[in-house]
Amino acid sequence: DLTYLRYIDDRGTVKADSLLGLQAEVQFGPHWGLTAQAVAGAPRKRDEDLAVDLRWAFVSFRPSNDSLIRVGRVRPPIFVHTQNAEVGVTYDQVRLPAEVYGTSPVYDLDGIAINKTWLTAGDSEINAEAYWGKSDVAFRDHFQRDPPARYFPERITATGLVLSYQSSSLLLRAGAHHTKLSAKGPEGFPRSLEEIPVPVPPPLGGTVYLPGREVRNIDVHALTFGIDWRPQPWRVTAEYAQRDTPNSDLLINARSAYITIAREINRWTPYATYARMLTKPKEREIYRKVYDTPVPLIAQDAPFFFPENFHRLFGDRINVFDQYSFMVGASYSFSATTKLKLEWMRTQVGITSTYVDGESRDRKFDVFSIAYSFGF
Repeated sequence: DLTYLRYIDDRGTVKADSLLGLQAEVQFGPHWGLTAQAVAGAPRKRDEDLAVDLRWAFVSFRPSNDSLIRVGRVRPPIFVHTQNAEVGVTYDQVRLPAEVYGTSPVYDLDGIAINKTWLTAGDSEINAEAYWGKSDVAFRDHFQRDPPARYFPERITATGLVLSYQSSSLLLRAGAHHTKLSAKGPEGFPRSLEEIPVPVPPPLGGTVYLPGREVRNIDVHALTFGIDWRPQPWRVTAEYAQRDTPNSDLLINARSAYITIAREINRWTPYATYARMLTKPKEREIYRKVYDTPVPLIAQDAPFFFPENFHRLFGDRINVFDQYSFMVGASYSFSATTKLKLEWMRTQVGITSTYVDGESRDRKFDVFSIAYSFGF
């Protein structure tokens, strides 16, 4: 009775992680280039059918060996695997932890990215990338007991700076990001919670919770940190992300992190991952009050006619995450371009999780996955 990440349920699916991509690169001399990448897979703005998206499409200009400018549809290096997330053969996990890599519904932006590299002693380098861009997205509102899920159209305008240090065995990365969310449809973003008392004893009376004044724009501040350490034959990857919306109590105030430890054993690479995502206490308490309070019977009658499930529907619009996942798996490399992956994941949900459809409070579930990744 639960569905995870839109498609994963007790019937099994190939839709959650299957995709096919094609990338083309053309160089026009030593300074100019053109890159395009198309991906076919599950659509981003609806649950049904399949879609083909143009993920990358940019012109690059390299004025010197240590500088690069990209204009078009670009993907900044937010996390360790952001730029190679669709190329499953480049990492060992079946899927990258949703607790962190789901921080944004999309990482592709129509804009500009400016990259600068400084060589340091030995084989290491320091890299800085500043970016700006826009993208039209659809944020998915999940459901607990009252389907179907709904997609909320919005435009994101993102600006950020990512700093990286890289050597042969170590990658350190940190980023600061600002995103403005702009509602595209008639419905805006709820800014706060309003409590309307019905001053008679329950169940006739009680409290009606309503979304406060809507706003058309929301600011999101985010910080990201990552480390990818490879002391052969081991590999340790850990990342952290936090999001804050200073002008809303109901949206995307969360902290998330994961750590993966892997070890190469000939062609096998077993690994273990622990991931956690948790919304701030204030938002969790607001959700609990809204979702657990019955709609007073008086409010369900004339002249108000609030539906019996009004609080549940309102609660589904509050972006609350309280979950952790533990993953154990292994990959087997047939070659540098083909990899078989097996994984068992157990996810525990606390008060709720926007990644889960269905009544998920205090529930745990197991996901068994097999994947075959290839490149050519």
